[in-house]
Amino acid sequence: EKIESFKQSIHSDRAFSVVDEEGNLAVNYEFYNVQEDEIEILVVGLQMKPSLTGQGLGSKFSKAIIEPSRQRFNYDHLELAAADFNKQAIRTYEKVGFIKRGEFEDTIRGTSFNFIIMAKDWN
Repeated sequence: EKIESFKQSIHSDRAFSVVDEEGNLAVNYEFYNVQEDEIEILVVGLQMKPSLTGQGLGSKFSKAIIEPSRQRFNYDHLELAAADFNKQAIRTYEKVGFIKRGEFEDTIRGTSFNFIIMAKDWN
């Protein structure tokens, strides 16, 4: 499902990939809009290659992605979601200034998962 999603967004001007010196995929990220109570919210989806986690790279990638993208997409509020079992990702997002805003449940391939909604403001 994830690969199909990447293929669908590959031509989007809001989807990006980061590769290493050898051209291997390191990070995918995409900005998209979500409607909530008739308010449009900009959300970023971030995925890092599992073998790169736990090395302190998450904060570096997050900062390198989020701050420059503010100029491109002109936002003062950004949200993301992390699976509640992914404590490492949640800590990383907190390090770069995101705070927990809420939760939701989603079913993926027949299994229910809880997600933490995290938000950051630049006001």
